[in-house]
Amino acid sequence: GKWAMASVQYDPDVQVTIMDLPGQLNDAEKKIKEKGLQDRIHLLQANMLDEHNGLPSGFDVIWMSQFLDCFSEAELSSILKRCHDALSNGGKLYILEGFWDRQKFETAAFCLQQTSIYFTALANGNSQMYDSRVFVKLVRDAGFTIQEEIDDNGLSHTLLKCQKEIH
Repeated sequence: GKWAMASVQYDPDVQVTIMDLPGQLNDAEKKIKEKGLQDRIHLLQANMLDEHNGLPSGFDVIWMSQFLDCFSEAELSSILKRCHDALSNGGKLYILEGFWDRQKFETAAFCLQQTSIYFTALANGNSQMYDSRVFVKLVRDAGFTIQEEIDDNGLSHTLLKCQKEIH
């Protein structure tokens, strides 16, 4: 909930919905209530891996930070398509990820690639740290136009600014 709290504290007109699993929402809810922000930060329990789990519609923006690399390409495709459906016409999708092919230093790329081994062997068995070209294709296939790609956020992240294509 830190990002959500910072967002609503930055702009008094912003409303935020956090979508996550129950354990994460419970932790966020406590902190949100402590700050008195529960009227502007809404909680929605959602299992993003359930492709039958449609998302509510009408969002202006969806933000995903270091989230999508936890899933396989098929799961990514499903999540991105549901995000597309949840956005208002002209809505924006922001994706912040660490792509191994966008690193300034070879050692950083190597470290991210080795994280893929952890995901494959120990974590969930089907995700990885991706080459940005894989993400770009999946984002476009889901019906988004990538308006801007900003590398070198923080130490190693790329921000993809995407807009929902209107058909």
